[in-house]
Amino acid sequence: MKLKFNKDGKFKILLFGDIHETGDFRTNPKFKDMRKLMNAALDEYKPDLCVLLGDNCDDDVLANKGPEEFRKMLIAVCEPIINRNIPYALILGNHEHDYRLEDQIVEIYQNTYGCITRNEEPGITGDANWKDIIYSSDGKTPKFCLWFIDSNNVCCDRSLSHYDYVHHDQIRWFERESAKLKELNGGKPMPSFVFQHTPVPEEYQLMRKAHLWELPWSAKGYGVHSKNRYVLKKGATGYLGEGPCSPDVNSGQFASWKKVGGVLGAFFGHDHLNDMSGYVDGIFLAQHKTAGFRAYTDGCKSCVRLLTLDENNLSTFEQELKHFKEFGLKCESLGPIFRTLSDRQSINLHILGYSALAIGGVTAAGIAVKKLIDKTGG
Repeated sequence: MKLKFNKDGKFKILLFGDIHETGDFRTNPKFKDMRKLMNAALDEYKPDLCVLLGDNCDDDVLANKGPEEFRKMLIAVCEPIINRNIPYALILGNHEHDYRLEDQIVEIYQNTYGCITRNEEPGITGDANWKDIIYSSDGKTPKFCLWFIDSNNVCCDRSLSHYDYVHHDQIRWFERESAKLKELNGGKPMPSFVFQHTPVPEEYQLMRKAHLWELPWSAKGYGVHSKNRYVLKKGATGYLGEGPCSPDVNSGQFASWKKVGGVLGAFFGHDHLNDMSGYVDGIFLAQHKTAGFRAYTDGCKSCVRLLTLDENNLSTFEQELKHFKEFGLKCESLGPIFRTLSDRQSINLHILGYSALAIGGVTAAGIAVKKLIDKTGG
């Protein structure tokens, strides 16, 4: 499937993060709410490509119910995209590696109508590393590269890092292929985007340590950053609900982007609460929270991000973030309280209830909060 700029010189990419769909998709209202968001976004933006940023469908279904049921779940998730005849890419998230069924997952992806996912270089780490080129509007000239990188699962040495990192052989592949594209582009680095599930450690450069008076609005860091609480720096935008869950090992992926040149932006899933973005050393880093209702979050903050490229000005791009409520949609899967809470309020209420149960056993406070969560659909 050849990607190319439209006659008006534009190319639009719509991002969906961490849908985490499960086996009860036929009856669960959370699936229906996810589909509302997907349909509304597709109708409004009319993208040329959709990218699902990993942790798309629960591979427990594949492990326990077989490939046909997994395929049905995948098609149900992607049906609004398929029905509009829009190509789409499904990145592997950490949970697509949980049962070590990646070969089956990638095969199912490849054989699903409209999906461009593949494994371009089977000899390197990961199970779905590939690139696609966007051609000129006349279909003749390669103009822009889209990199899709498998950021793997958990680190084999947990003393180094909980989450795995993009390995050196993946980085070398990126650099070799970038050199080929540079030749095609008249000796200049081909402009590009990177899409992968787990964020790079450099996302912490979008943040600073919180002052004492900022602690109520701050987020605790993750891994090696867990002793500190953070807020966004001036210039970064969006919502920081949790410390980015990047690997503690910095394999040099971001440094490679800088060395090779051409990477305008990189877009990540994995962190269900975060939708912040900003520039680090001239590269736009954007976190994308869940577009579904299965993952931890209050649901009504689920969102999509639109990226718009202009064939006549490929040194920059436009981007827009839009949340479930901003489409004027009504959530059916959450109760009246949780529809109105912010992400952090929602999470803190859950923590309060379960912490009370853990610390004091079956306490009145813990039971009361747990009942409130259950009653309101949180």
